[in-house]
Amino acid sequence: MTQSPAPRLPAVLAPLTSPAYRRLLWSSALWWQTLSMWTVVAGVLVLDMTDSALAVAMLTFWRRAAQLLLGSFAGPIGDRLGRRTTLLVTQGCVFLTCVGLLLLLAGDRLAAWQVTVAAFAIGAAWTVDMPARTALAPDLVGRAQTADAMLVESFTQGLVGSVGAYAAGWLLQSYGPGPGIGVMLGLTSVNLTILWLFSRQEVTRTVTVGGQSLWASLGEGMRYVGGNPTLLAVTLISTILNILIFPSLSLLPVFARDVLERGPLGLGLLNSGYSIGTFVGLYVVLRLRPFASIGLLFTVGAVVECVALVVFAVSPSFALSWAMLFVAGLGQAGFHTLRSTILLTTASDEMRGRALSTVVLTQGAGLPGELQTGLLAERIGAPATVGIQAGLSALLTLVVALVWPVLWKGKAKRET
Repeated sequence: MTQSPAPRLPAVLAPLTSPAYRRLLWSSALWWQTLSMWTVVAGVLVLDMTDSALAVAMLTFWRRAAQLLLGSFAGPIGDRLGRRTTLLVTQGCVFLTCVGLLLLLAGDRLAAWQVTVAAFAIGAAWTVDMPARTALAPDLVGRAQTADAMLVESFTQGLVGSVGAYAAGWLLQSYGPGPGIGVMLGLTSVNLTILWLFSRQEVTRTVTVGGQSLWASLGEGMRYVGGNPTLLAVTLISTILNILIFPSLSLLPVFARDVLERGPLGLGLLNSGYSIGTFVGLYVVLRLRPFASIGLLFTVGAVVECVALVVFAVSPSFALSWAMLFVAGLGQAGFHTLRSTILLTTASDEMRGRALSTVVLTQGAGLPGELQTGLLAERIGAPATVGIQAGLSALLTLVVALVWPVLWKGKAKRET
């Protein structure tokens, strides 16, 4: 039987036939828009308050500190507390954080260190939220549609991320930080309502988690990932990019204001370029899936993002800088979406929550990268810092791909 060269769009949208999955997707869209707005608002606030690239980088440093502190336990927490209950708790934390920021701003008492504390709180919420949210997909749509569910979620993330980043920049430039934080509070309120309704729907868990302690679950998860070459290679590449690439993106407020001289609206446009690239890149991934393994697309995506940021670092114009962030977003589409897909489809049902915890842990491992990035930017400037780190990241990613070719040479075998 002759196969079509690419999956048809209705097949890709098959996960949307599940009412529970649609509700989770709405929640995820609101959460991603909140995060995209937070990145712009917090970066501009701290840069204006401190005039320091290091202070801006420290926002992500403390977010990653939360990831490093809680990342190993995020999967087991979701397994034991219940994944939907976990989402309600994390979004409640974000709601209270936004309320606190608005009260401090209204009283003219908001300081840079308080924004940094908020970054830690939001980072902690994201750390626990992500494994629980992602691990729900196979329960809602089945393992056969998990890859399609990841693509649908990533399409949505790219779309709302670009809108959120631009909206935050426009609100900051036109009205100041208050309305931006207020919109974040409103989005989180709606999200909590959707999650409460979602928690009342009946969802069948694929696997019932036993009564292991958190430490036992952590150890078992790390041994499991270390014993699977595909999962290990994905984890190592994720660690490299989290130490060298994503800390560089925390310097975008510095590029927008000091290098490209475009201010808050320019920062919103730069962030939107990255998100739009991610959105378009998902279509590219969709078209290429029948012709290349997901491991190969994951690896190529990581390298493309690194190389694009090298060019971005030396770009003399805003147009070229935007274009390179767009290309970096194309690479991020392959890296981010297929990383979760590889973990969910390679790991056994019982271990998928703990396997996803490795993603959060690798992001926490970027903690020294944030400090290093901020210090280097203070000494040699933001462009040189981004260029050096992106070039090194591309080289190390290729080394991992050569040492563990099972990642990209064929389809990973699923563990049972």
